[in-house]
Amino acid sequence: MSSGKRYKFIGSSFGVQTGLGSPVDVTGASATDPVVITAAAHGLVLADVVQLDGFVAPTQLDGAIYPVDNPASGTFEVPVDGSDWEVFDAGSPGATATPVTFSDFCELTGTNQQDGGADQYDASTICSDAKEFEQGLSDSGTLQLDFNWAGNQPVQVALREAKKTGEKLAFKVTFPTDGGTVIMVGTVQQTSFSGSVSDGLWRASATIKLSGEVYVLEAA
Repeated sequence: MSSGKRYKFIGSSFGVQTGLGSPVDVTGASATDPVVITAAAHGLVLADVVQLDGFVAPTQLDGAIYPVDNPASGTFEVPVDGSDWEVFDAGSPGATATPVTFSDFCELTGTNQQDGGADQYDASTICSDAKEFEQGLSDSGTLQLDFNWAGNQPVQVALREAKKTGEKLAFKVTFPTDGGTVIMVGTVQQTSFSGSVSDGLWRASATIKLSGEVYVLEAA
């Protein structure tokens, strides 16, 4: 048998953000890569997801959604580089970290994450021997979800509401055994459903525009 790794789709879990838990007070944040958040008795574990609010500076943290990495007593990390931010208030008064709550998407039948491309700017000059390019900003890509339509289930309600409000949602894929966890954050661009006699079931889909990095975390 091949020694290569593989993980079964059935047996994995796919969670979609359907709410928020109780906020935890944040008393500090480091200007480092990654950012270390100080929060006494936070109770968070690896691959939890938090929404950060109330940050005066850096404003990049305010309202952001990140996975929890390297949790310890009184601290945890969020995978973002804060070392180059010009303004950094280590203890924004009233800052909080609120755990995201997930519901299992048991109607899910398929998913496809596609990275976006990066812009290429023509940098050729009179002295160039061949075409020269500078790479621009990268598109974070999309997440396609295919599922059996059951419109009143919590996840499907959350997808429709997020499409109306434009608010970001977190998505969590947990693989079996030692496969770890993938966290994605994005906005719902499109939802649809369809049915036919030949298929026999109502089917649906949703397209998510990802808003940042696809985070891959080790198994807890």
